[in-house]
Amino acid sequence: MGSEDVTLVEDLSSGSSRRSIYCPLYPIAEWLAYNWWLLRADARPARALAIDARKRFETPEVQRHSLRASGDGFLWPDLLIIPDGRQTHLIWHEDRRVSSQWSIRFLGRGEAYLDREAVEREFARLISAVLTRLAEMGITGTPLEKEWAEIQRAEPEEAEFCIAAARLGLDPYAEAEPYEQLILQASEDLQGQLFGDFLDAVEPASMGKALEWLRRARAEIASSRQAMDALELRNELRMPPTSPGDRSWQRGWNQARAVRQVLGLPDGDAFVLDPYIAGLDRRAADRGLQAVAGAAEDSGPLAIIQPDRPATSRRFTLARALWHYLWEPEPIFIVTTAYTERQKVERAFAAELLAPAGGISELLGNAPEAALPDDLEAIADRFDVSPMVVKHQLENQLLAV
Repeated sequence: MGSEDVTLVEDLSSGSSRRSIYCPLYPIAEWLAYNWWLLRADARPARALAIDARKRFETPEVQRHSLRASGDGFLWPDLLIIPDGRQTHLIWHEDRRVSSQWSIRFLGRGEAYLDREAVEREFARLISAVLTRLAEMGITGTPLEKEWAEIQRAEPEEAEFCIAAARLGLDPYAEAEPYEQLILQASEDLQGQLFGDFLDAVEPASMGKALEWLRRARAEIASSRQAMDALELRNELRMPPTSPGDRSWQRGWNQARAVRQVLGLPDGDAFVLDPYIAGLDRRAADRGLQAVAGAAEDSGPLAIIQPDRPATSRRFTLARALWHYLWEPEPIFIVTTAYTERQKVERAFAAELLAPAGGISELLGNAPEAALPDDLEAIADRFDVSPMVVKHQLENQLLAV
């Protein structure tokens, strides 16, 4: 799991280190069962980590994904388990602060993306192994046994509801009941990826108003007539080749390069969005929904977008919406504040489309590591993006090589 073992520890009394810990498995199995649906579908902690990774344990939504929160008086690894589309993102950190009550401290630090279904099978196997061992010892009727039986009995429709509730950040059994009708309404109104993207971003209390906002936006999009340049561009594009180890952001970068290549646009030139997507200001009902977009038949795409945003932020959102139209076309799609796999592709595409790493490299010369804030601002002005976009491109592409 990465370059370091999750369970690499130092014995504080002797100063020696080892790669394993000695602990009962029951607390972990119970924690996995009680958070089963959230660990499968709740990607919201990724947004909290993106805002401030140092505060990862200060919010309940993140703690539900923290193995350390399984408690029971044991010191567990500082490990986060966050679903990310077809993968599960594992992040673990070393212990920099040590309590006088601790006998060990964890030394490992790293992250890994693993196949989500494989991770779920391993979790289920651990739970089943613990229950089998308890049964062999004559111990039955535990909270773990009851919770796991409830999960195993779930019919397909119930499981779908539990997944939907978890994507909203809700415990399906303890918190979702007040929102049941809204979840069912959303599942009827929204199909495919739109339904999932909506659940990943909207606040449960805003669902009703957000669904009404989407209905109005869809009507405006259906009656709009925009330039056809985007449709012609989409017809000329071919999916760039991918490698098994490619991350979502690498996919977005490659797709943006493919667009600029088809258009014959050099890396040093700013991308003009107007011929390819139009924007119409309408205030959304939930701050997690930044734009809803789509295209009427025989028309280019229109994005209904949050007003009163900086021009550079607006351009970035429109570029994210353009990704949907070009690479995963659906009648209606949304741009959100979520940090799911699809949203990462969007953001990487928008960054590379608007401010290509190659163009930034040309402007910085041979020493990108020596770039100053003034340099980033000048390049941002050149590409009509925020300095933060240039900074991310610099860190994630030019300095990461």
